[in-house]
Amino acid sequence: MSKSLNQAILIGHVGKDPDVRTLDGGIKVATFSLATSTGGYKKQDGTDVPERTQWHNIVCWRSLADLCEKFVRKGDRLTILGTIGYREYEKDGQKRYATDIIAYDLLLSGKADNPNARPPVTAADAPVQSDFPPMPPQGGDLPF
Repeated sequence: MSKSLNQAILIGHVGKDPDVRTLDGGIKVATFSLATSTGGYKKQDGTDVPERTQWHNIVCWRSLADLCEKFVRKGDRLTILGTIGYREYEKDGQKRYATDIIAYDLLLSGKADNPNARPPVTAADAPVQSDFPPMPPQGGDLPF
């Protein structure tokens, strides 16, 4: 049997507060939208290509839905790990299709309501050699 992989990793901003529902049997589900953007750029001929934003439907189940209910708000920056799911439904007599990201993990990367929130760690935040304690001299007596 061949192996396959269905995985999505998204880093973006929450478009609306999560809609949290409790289903029969007490199972919680949270849904919200997440925006991801590719930066704009300028072509060699001087033409500006604008930033392009794509919207994703995010679905979180059970304890992840609880976390969304407590901590996720519109504008927050999130990293989502999940799988891509497809579904179809009927609305006004017409068959419609939707693509969802079913999250299995999320990382809150920045709060929208806190202007002093620390931004995500970047390469500039990496420690430099002077941040580490000095190495013991070579050939000296080591305690082990």
